[in-house]
Amino acid sequence: MSFMKRIILLILLSFSAFSQTYKFSVGSTITSFVFTNSAGSNPSFLLPASGLHLSMARESSLSKSFYLDFGINYNQFNNVGDVQNIPFTYATDFIGLHAGIGPKLSLGKGFALISKGHISASKMVNGNQFLFNHYVDLSSDNQFNSMRTMFGYSFELSKQINQQVGVFTKYQHLDSYNFGSSTLNFIPSTFSIGISLSK
Repeated sequence: MSFMKRIILLILLSFSAFSQTYKFSVGSTITSFVFTNSAGSNPSFLLPASGLHLSMARESSLSKSFYLDFGINYNQFNNVGDVQNIPFTYATDFIGLHAGIGPKLSLGKGFALISKGHISASKMVNGNQFLFNHYVDLSSDNQFNSMRTMFGYSFELSKQINQQVGVFTKYQHLDSYNFGSSTLNFIPSTFSIGISLSK
């Protein structure tokens, strides 16, 4: 076993020594599509649209005030617009993995504020564009069907009900960074509420 694999295995095994919390959330994701064409400009006819957000994660406390989480998420990254009064919509479904790390600030009486830096990798499982009264399948469009890596941050306000159960509300902002002569970047902002279950 290589040295790097041993380090990764040691880190993963060490997580079991810390307290574990499972978090489930549901919310709304408002996504902006930033399309840079070959001329280097972003068309102004693309408008943000909302979609469903679901997430399940396991959070580990690395210390009393520092937390790490891994999880799976489902997001609808949608967009609308019109060109010369011809409306169109983009409706996409993405499933992916995410990780976050950051500090926790206790506010007293069971309340806490957690801020984290995030990385997410998602893959489209379904997508279509509605244009000229018919649907266009996006599964063969390289702008949508490639793996989508995003980076960002989140702020979470939580309330511990008892030792095992808590509730929280969360805001998360992510941004993909694709570069080239013609690229499409996603900028989703998510508002969610959820429940946490501690071991």
